[in-house]
Amino acid sequence: MRALQIDFVRPAAARPWVGWALLAVALGAAAMLAAEFRAAQVELARLEDRAERHRARELRAAADPQAARALREELQRARAVTEQLSLPWGRLFQAVESAATKQVALIALQPESTRGVMRITAEARDLGEALEFVRRLSATRQLRGVHLASHQIQIDDPQRPVRFVVLALLQPEGAS
Repeated sequence: MRALQIDFVRPAAARPWVGWALLAVALGAAAMLAAEFRAAQVELARLEDRAERHRARELRAAADPQAARALREELQRARAVTEQLSLPWGRLFQAVESAATKQVALIALQPESTRGVMRITAEARDLGEALEFVRRLSATRQLRGVHLASHQIQIDDPQRPVRFVVLALLQPEGAS
């Protein structure tokens, strides 16, 4: 068997650039972390300031009945907007478009999300076309309880169209 030659004191290869590269990477990472930390501090300060203003506003509202009423009204308006935005608009438009024809001109869609009622204002050449629109609308799956609420012949228009209002209940999503 041959003897092994092991050199335990072999001089290390001189590669100083590796150490400098590792130092540069570490400094870069530290700089990025410092920037992220500073951004987080700024965001935290902004949020704390916003929360403090909100608390001060609530305290003023609690002390001042008019401010409290104004705050409640503002919250009520915000809730109403949120409810309007959360309506199933795609399904509603699909229902109305499937019932509409060239003889019926849609004027307005006014949802009352708190009651779940859709108010549709339209115009037709005659009452028969208006009633046919109501019949087709009541056949859709998206609306229920569809009925003609009012109608009026437009006597100031030479063609004398019928302007009518249809009320319908919004069908809950998933119900048939």
